[in-house]
Amino acid sequence: MGVIELLSPARDLAVGKAAIDNGADAVYIGAPAFGARRAAANSLRDIAELVEYAHRYYCRVFITFNTILYDNELPEAERLLRELYRIGVDALIVQDMGILRMDLPPFCLHASTQMHNYDMERIRFLDRLGFQRIVLARELSLEQIRDIRREVKAELEVFVHGALCVSLSGQCYLSQHLFGRSANRGECAQPCRMKWSVRDADGKVLVDDRYILSLKDLNLSAHLNDLVQAGVDSFKIEGRLKDAGYVANVTNYYAELLNGLPGVERVSSGRAITIFLSDPERSFNRGSSSYFFAGRQPGLVNPDTPKSMGKPIGTALQAKGNRLRVEAAEPLHNGDGLCYFLRGELRGIRVNNVQDGWLVCNETLDIQPGTRLFRNYDHDFVRQLEKGKSLRKIGIRMEASAEGGHLRLDVQDEDGNRAQVISGDAFPPAGNPSQRERLCAQLMKCGDTPYLCSGVDYREGETLFVPAAAANALRRKLLEKLDRVRAANRPVLSPMVENPGIPYPLPVDWRLNVSNRKAADFYRDHGVASPVPAFELKPAPGVHELMRTRYCILYELGRCRRDHKNADIRFPLYLCNAKHAFPLGFDCKECFMCILDKE
Repeated sequence: MGVIELLSPARDLAVGKAAIDNGADAVYIGAPAFGARRAAANSLRDIAELVEYAHRYYCRVFITFNTILYDNELPEAERLLRELYRIGVDALIVQDMGILRMDLPPFCLHASTQMHNYDMERIRFLDRLGFQRIVLARELSLEQIRDIRREVKAELEVFVHGALCVSLSGQCYLSQHLFGRSANRGECAQPCRMKWSVRDADGKVLVDDRYILSLKDLNLSAHLNDLVQAGVDSFKIEGRLKDAGYVANVTNYYAELLNGLPGVERVSSGRAITIFLSDPERSFNRGSSSYFFAGRQPGLVNPDTPKSMGKPIGTALQAKGNRLRVEAAEPLHNGDGLCYFLRGELRGIRVNNVQDGWLVCNETLDIQPGTRLFRNYDHDFVRQLEKGKSLRKIGIRMEASAEGGHLRLDVQDEDGNRAQVISGDAFPPAGNPSQRERLCAQLMKCGDTPYLCSGVDYREGETLFVPAAAANALRRKLLEKLDRVRAANRPVLSPMVENPGIPYPLPVDWRLNVSNRKAADFYRDHGVASPVPAFELKPAPGVHELMRTRYCILYELGRCRRDHKNADIRFPLYLCNAKHAFPLGFDCKECFMCILDKE
């Protein structure tokens, strides 16, 4: 069993540091441009600071450079990539194959899930091409992941927590079609989080104005050991738009779970020291599922709301004006945010204070007894996250000895790095044997350094009288030397070397997302005679799949065509709102649904 990586999102520098402090082995962050979350761009200065911070702990920083590029953007993209290499980022997560035809420094490259890494043949192609890591599609089952592991040498990265795209990643064009905002350009308008209706060819309504495409969030926390045994290398948390509290909480939760698995080693150094008990339900969540990890299951969407409902907290007993009595599973506090459904819509209230068993809220209430309540803002927990900043410490152990009146200190960290210093001054013998214990206790105090000393072993021999100031100065010199040794020995990821003799194995259409001349050159070099322009450039004539998804509305409604005749409805079905009616296609042999653009 190899070492594994917990990979966390970083909206910005502060969130990236929070992820590292709470146990992440790596973080992924957007650069000033060309990331699949345009709202999560960061300056080169902040990325450089994050790289420096991460590398102290042998953590890694990956750049999400995973949008498709237009021809006029290629020079800027190439300049930016050179700057990112200069500041020491560890790898690029890419979608656009045109990057492989740029004049670039020797980067380690990861194949983004935006490349549509679902099909085995495509995954084999990326592996044989030379990508060091492949970010797998979220729709894959455990058995499919096992099969992929047997077939490819590249590292495998799997999403384990966070929001789900209903479409196969990289294969959704609905936002571009509706709003001119491409998901492949980091501008998705999230039409899947909008209300839709479903009707048949005769106008019969199967779903009326519901969030029928809004998936619950992914949570594979119960399946981590299965993924470890399957040979997954990186466990990824989604959420590059999430705040520091969310990332700290969820990262800490998964770090502790991974640390508790037998035989698991991590790629980075140090452990998080926290004062809060992590619980993902107390942060943003839409409810959760394991998606297709254990096979197809119903209940993948929350048709009532796309918003965070938080944690179920109890039921309403009585409401009077702005006062509410609740049968609660946990104590409620001043400042809590609660939500509930009223006539099909999610409503939110704030608890101003708790008095004699009543919640005094910020508005007059319209809540019936028995209404289920959720806490979507846990005030005390958020305060713990904000005030109780986690610390990450690298384990070390020291050895002290006397050599001709000089104090010698040796240190070894948890990664086997060693450093040694000897005092320039000589010290007199100690008059009291207890000075040995005092000196060891003084040397253990590592303060605000990234180190935590488990003990100091004083070799047999003469005990020296070393003033506290002198001991502190020598320890500081020792740890600075250890810093340099660690930096020199930090593992560095190898650059990608493209294998030029690998033909592209699959049929070719606009879903290759070829949006610039360099990407077209890449595919020609790998046997594609006529690369088709991306949908964002010029949709080819004919009907297009605006979305292909393993999620199936018919299955969700209990009408799977494999075991339900559906004699009461006439196909085709349509996904509708006030302005649009998109035909739905059902590939029942392969178990996919698609949304077509022919209205």
